Amino acid sequence: MSTEDLTARARIRDAAIKLFTERGMEKTSILDIAGEAGVSGGLIRHHFGSKDGLREACDTYVFDELVRFKEEALEKGHADPGFIPTFDARQLLFRRYMGRAMIDGSEAAAAQFVDIVDGTERYFTEAGLDMPDPRAVGAALAAMTGGLMILQDHVARALGEEPGTHEAMLRMMTAAGYIFTHPLAGSELLDKAREVLARGSAKRKE
Repeated sequence: MSTEDLTARARIRDAAIKLFTERGMEKTSILDIAGEAGVSGGLIRHHFGSKDGLREACDTYVFDELVRFKEEALEKGHADPGFIPTFDARQLLFRRYMGRAMIDGSEAAAAQFVDIVDGTERYFTEAGLDMPDPRAVGAALAAMTGGLMILQDHVARALGEEPGTHEAMLRMMTAAGYIFTHPLAGSELLDKAREVLARGSAKRKE
């Protein structure tokens, strides 16, 4: 692929990410994306085949970039305990995009959610953490963090912050971190909940 082709492909992808985030896939046409990217609709089909193919490429790119950002933040955090990640406009857009992709029923986003659950479960297992159902805990944790992506504008407004800003995201992440490190329910309450679930499961099997 020539440099010009690569540049056009990236421009189309970035335009699609922006519009899919703002409007959703169904309300965004190939012509809308072409206009935003300054290219022809035929060039989009040349590079991606269809709007579905373009969305799949966007999903994969955004997910990979978010994983890379997380890995870099973890590495810097280990090297410098005082490190605080900066949620720049690009990262904020990508988080909003992934939240929107989950709502829009993207197959790629659904598969990526399962990948996140798989990785979280594997981490719990390898770390030897004492929990009755690592898979369910991993799924719940992924849903909770994903929910922040989906509802981040509402959360920001509830906090009196401007949606889509570093300050709003930092307050959300800090609050989530507090919840994860300061359980709101004691072990006794959780034990009772597990007992209720176990009794319900036993009755279904009878």
